[in-house]
Amino acid sequence: MSNTSRARATAAPTAARGMNVKKAIWTALLGALGCILTMLAIPIGPNISINLYVISGILVGATCGALLGALGGFLGALYTPVLWGWFGALPYNAILGFGAGLATRFGLRPSVGVVLAYIVAQPIEMWMAYQFLGMPWAVQLLGVGSTILQAAVAVVITEAIISVPQLRKRLPRTGRMTVPAWVDRVPFLRHPWADDYRITPVAAASAGAA
Repeated sequence: MSNTSRARATAAPTAARGMNVKKAIWTALLGALGCILTMLAIPIGPNISINLYVISGILVGATCGALLGALGGFLGALYTPVLWGWFGALPYNAILGFGAGLATRFGLRPSVGVVLAYIVAQPIEMWMAYQFLGMPWAVQLLGVGSTILQAAVAVVITEAIISVPQLRKRLPRTGRMTVPAWVDRVPFLRHPWADDYRITPVAAASAGAA
């Protein structure tokens, strides 16, 4: 592995290290926001509404990585079972946050991780609704469109937030981001913060000599 490619794989901005308290506060705040958003239904059609509690895990994952993303998603969904009895929202939202964070870990946009995570999370939520609430599969399939829409809206908001240059220095962030070469070559797939994880030529030479 060349010095440059090795440095690209291990680079991490100094500001991202040693910020556990900031990350914990951020995760707790987004979790609380998710619970609040659970109560704010946005009507999109007759007897159909969405709420954006899913942004809790997605935004934490997009900034702080997979584990905190999963925790933020879990916390943000805690009030959903209280209101609606949907216990499946807990693993569903946690998986979305984990997916966003895992994508971030490898330099991908969180939207990529959310799409893949949704494929896993939605069947789990539907299975739990069937097992514990007795909700017919046909009825649940009618609501899939609304869950896709709310996840899409949350992703758009998240992507917009992490793309604002003025917020990059203020938001907590993951300590490491490994950017594969194929991701580095495709700008529309690359996380907006990926370039922040490059290191200087001097540091790259040190990494190669290690």
